[in-house]
Amino acid sequence: MKMRSIAALSAAAVSIFCAAPNTEFVEAFSPAFSFHLHTSMQHNCRIGTALGLLQGQSGTMPGTVDIIRAKHEIASKGGILTGQPDQISEAVFEESVPSTWTQALHRFFIGEVGPPLVVLSISGFIFTRLQLPIQLSVSELTIFALSIFVWWIQEYCFHRILLHSHFNWMGKSIHQTHHSKKYFHVSIDPPELLLGWLFAAHLILKSMLPWHVCLSATVGYALAGLVYEWSHYIVHTKVKPPSQPSGLISPILSKLFSQMRDNHIRHHLVDDQYWYAFSVPAMDDLFQTNPDVREVVQKKKKEK
Repeated sequence: MKMRSIAALSAAAVSIFCAAPNTEFVEAFSPAFSFHLHTSMQHNCRIGTALGLLQGQSGTMPGTVDIIRAKHEIASKGGILTGQPDQISEAVFEESVPSTWTQALHRFFIGEVGPPLVVLSISGFIFTRLQLPIQLSVSELTIFALSIFVWWIQEYCFHRILLHSHFNWMGKSIHQTHHSKKYFHVSIDPPELLLGWLFAAHLILKSMLPWHVCLSATVGYALAGLVYEWSHYIVHTKVKPPSQPSGLISPILSKLFSQMRDNHIRHHLVDDQYWYAFSVPAMDDLFQTNPDVREVVQKKKKEK
């Protein structure tokens, strides 16, 4: 009965999503909006000197790419849309990108549909596990931790091998579109992908593990996925790492945020054949895709 409730929640989530405003779908259903969005993408920013190198600073690693000074030169044309009712003047649509933590949190957990539904789903799995009479064991906690580690490995391999594959498929095409956008943009996967991936993983785990262990493994895997979704979203916003983090945990998180952000900027703007890791930047060291950024820049200059 509890699992039926979770399934019903997911079905309701999809229904809500279908009725919720989303730029990708509004674009498909509104010709005028589609024109505005298409015009905006045609006038994406040209990043001229994004390969400048930093000297070591606190909170960043020596030789990393700093905050991009991207001038988003969006032309504002004075023409009008001929043939449109009342001669609608042509306007260029520019996506609003959060620049503060408050704005970023509000957009991710309130302004979007997918992340809150993932949080509700995780809460449902936790609640269901706590209702079981079986106590948590060391082996179950080990499976929980292992499911997080599996996400980290999968995250790196999926990005490097499939999204940057040598063969064409839908996922690669979508990822290429992501790379073609200006760096600062709102990047959140659609709800049907987030929930579909979560419950597909849950069904696979259910076929392999006892019910109580399956619930714990699903929670670990889903939490790791949610952390990735938030991390990838936040590094594409204009939110900056705190300059003077305080407390015990804050400096660690600030350094991790800086590393993820710097790595992803390099991946997008220096060379997309390196720096595939995300949640754990050290994965690039493990798989030897974290070269010296200066050497990569020099190599690319020689190739030109």
